[in-house]
Amino acid sequence: MTPSILADKVAIITGASRGIGAQTAQRFAQCGAKVAVNYLRNHTAAEAVVGAIADAGGDAIAVPADVRDPDAAASMVAAVTKQWGPPDTLVLNADAGGFRPTPVMGLDFAAYESRLVDEMKAAFTPVKAVLPGMLDKGHGSILAISSALCRAPVPGFSLLAVSKGALEAFVRALAVELGPHGIRVNTIEASMIQDENSSVVDDEQQKELREWIPLRRLGRPDDIAGTATLIASDLAGFVNGASIPVNGGQVLY
Repeated sequence: MTPSILADKVAIITGASRGIGAQTAQRFAQCGAKVAVNYLRNHTAAEAVVGAIADAGGDAIAVPADVRDPDAAASMVAAVTKQWGPPDTLVLNADAGGFRPTPVMGLDFAAYESRLVDEMKAAFTPVKAVLPGMLDKGHGSILAISSALCRAPVPGFSLLAVSKGALEAFVRALAVELGPHGIRVNTIEASMIQDENSSVVDDEQQKELREWIPLRRLGRPDDIAGTATLIASDLAGFVNGASIPVNGGQVLY
């Protein structure tokens, strides 16, 4: 990928201290973006990501914020704006937190309510915070990290399927509303990614999943990071309102 593909971009990546977020932050910086590594609690991990970016010659800062909180999100955007100017790229990677597969019969409505509220706050609140700057610039890119499970759910994952389905509906609504202002809004639908979160699925289930995926492996954080880099760049300047599958062929549409 062209090293300067994101030159002059100012990006915020939420939930970027580990996993997909950390890999995306590093890939963005490698491709020329100035990157804000957002984190909630793990300052040490976030600074390690910033250090890795700096060691590679990139430009990054760590910015703490609970992106579900409007004041915290506004402070995050203000810090980034003070450092580099208004952000024109936002990756919504922070989600509703930990998840364990649970059958519907083991859930009550409060579980769905809590998951949906947290998922939507983690998207809506940072979007509201960055929009004034993007509208002033007349361009921007917002990218949400979602899950293939919202399109092809499996037993035990209804909470995740429903919350990511709501996220994708929000993205499509934004794409229509913000497109006339030069702001693109898209989604990456990831299959299971082999990182610390995949431990919720046991080894036998992971083996079955690999056999189901035509490429015969689980995804890696860098698979998502590479696609995110392309979609955030001007090379994808006519891509808007899309749900982009990054799943090795697990779900075809």
